[in-house]
Amino acid sequence: MKKQRKRFVLAEASLKEIDKQLNINMFVIGVLVIILFLDLMHFIKEYSVFYGVLVAVMIVLLFFTLKSRRLLKLRKQQLSQ
Repeated sequence: MKKQRKRFVLAEASLKEIDKQLNINMFVIGVLVIILFLDLMHFIKEYSVFYGVLVAVMIVLLFFTLKSRRLLKLRKQQLSQ
């Protein structure tokens, strides 16, 4: 019986696992964009430091999520060849 991994490891991932991670990644990007938009609207309305910090955090999270998506696509392209 095959031992199941607890975490996703990109170097050992199959094409199916990478596709699954890309779908999850797209969902996370969508959620982050929605939350970023809502925080931005609150920041414009109230002009508070709290929402300003939330906007900055969401931008950083979105940056890292997009970076991970780029890595997943690169690995998928390598496996497809």
